[in-house]
Amino acid sequence: MAIYNMTISNTALSTTADSVTLISAAARRIKIVEISISGMGVVSAANELLVARSTGGTTGGGALTAAPIAVDMPAAAFTNFTTWASQPTLSATSMLRLGCNANGGVYRWVARPGQEIEARNTEQISLRSAVGTSLVSIHIVVEEI
Repeated sequence: MAIYNMTISNTALSTTADSVTLISAAARRIKIVEISISGMGVVSAANELLVARSTGGTTGGGALTAAPIAVDMPAAAFTNFTTWASQPTLSATSMLRLGCNANGGVYRWVARPGQEIEARNTEQISLRSAVGTSLVSIHIVVEEI
């Protein structure tokens, strides 16, 4: 078991493009144990970050660095993308929605033990705006097993 932090700093949300898509490695699983979203704007605006299973997506591009929380942990086997040539298709049922005011609002979700958001065997989990396109920072904590 290894735990990794990933951060997206001061980025614009999009209702048509994922902020990040996490993809578990084959024969492995990941658990999202924490997500926080912080508004970075100077005016008030509603935003809602959607966390949902997804499929597809073609030609992944940019990625976040999955930083292990301890120096003796191995490099992450899971992958992630912040850009795609063609975006993944989101499941019709969301797993989590995190609201955040653009003007400094913060929402922190921490899973209770046993209630983490899990993906295995190359399944995907996408984070995309359901409402709003403000500047935000996003922090994700992922456990890989």
